[in-house]
Amino acid sequence: MIESNVFSGPLPGYIASLGLGIALGLFFLWGLWLTVRTLPDSNRPALLMLASLVLRFGVVVAGFFLVARYGQWPHLMVAAAGFTLPRLLITQRGPATEPRGGTGP
Repeated sequence: MIESNVFSGPLPGYIASLGLGIALGLFFLWGLWLTVRTLPDSNRPALLMLASLVLRFGVVVAGFFLVARYGQWPHLMVAAAGFTLPRLLITQRGPATEPRGGTGP
């Protein structure tokens, strides 16, 4: 019986790993952004932060587990590089904006 999966070919496997890593990085940062934006209106900010952290880590760990399960260690390294890529691009995009309602020093 022939087994076929996304990571079977050399180039498609690396492209899939990179894409999944980028998607996981974007999900993680989007969840963090959404959590930080919701904190001022939350009645229980600590619980919100903890729940967000557990959910974001759970999704990211599950994604990396899939890459580790169906790929090899180079695929995992490519996925890790893809995971950090959105953060690098967002931080290099420009200066940070003022937070809502903040006047600054």
